[in-house]
Amino acid sequence: MFMIKIYYSRFFCLSLFLLITFVGWAQSDDFTSWTKLNAKHKIDSRFAVSGNLEFRTKDDMSRIDRLGIAVGGDYRVSSYLRLETGYEMHYRNRGESEWKFRYRYQIGASTSLQYQNWKFSLRERFQQTFDQGSTSSRLRSRLKIAYAPAKGIVSPYFSAELYQSIGGASFWSIARMRYRSGLEVELSKKWMLDLYYCRQYEPAKSKNIVGLEVSYSF
Repeated sequence: MFMIKIYYSRFFCLSLFLLITFVGWAQSDDFTSWTKLNAKHKIDSRFAVSGNLEFRTKDDMSRIDRLGIAVGGDYRVSSYLRLETGYEMHYRNRGESEWKFRYRYQIGASTSLQYQNWKFSLRERFQQTFDQGSTSSRLRSRLKIAYAPAKGIVSPYFSAELYQSIGGASFWSIARMRYRSGLEVELSKKWMLDLYYCRQYEPAKSKNIVGLEVSYSF
């Protein structure tokens, strides 16, 4: 537990440092929107399966960026540890009326702890993407901090996610950073709404993302 807290502190400091550094970069920003519909079914107290549909825009929300579908599952090993796996298919707009498919699988693990009304979670995820004969592998590390009041249906949160390339000349280089803040709203026992803003930084470009996720659990 002590080592986990140290990891949280180091990751959070690194995220703040990168945020300050990246703000000064000369980048061409794009304003986009991400929308997702999630469904999750609990098989038992530990195992659950899930799926989602996704819609993204680009070029200041003037064009469709991609349509996506995903399926996955997760297994709760203990109250602190959860394992996950998933598969995704994306139909992407590559410009000039050209649309292409892309496929991805991922495996990961997450750990969490709670102090009073504060919840902390750390997720490590490996993903491999297959795109028109090329393959890219990345490790994604995400730290999330949320405030969950004992009585209330609204939970504000902030997360920072680091993407690192694996393999090739860019091995372990920072490929992307995402900073996300939002509100999770419990509409009912089965329905959850997540409204957020995400700032995505990459070496050559950045995005301002307004997102909406609706989740249904049964």
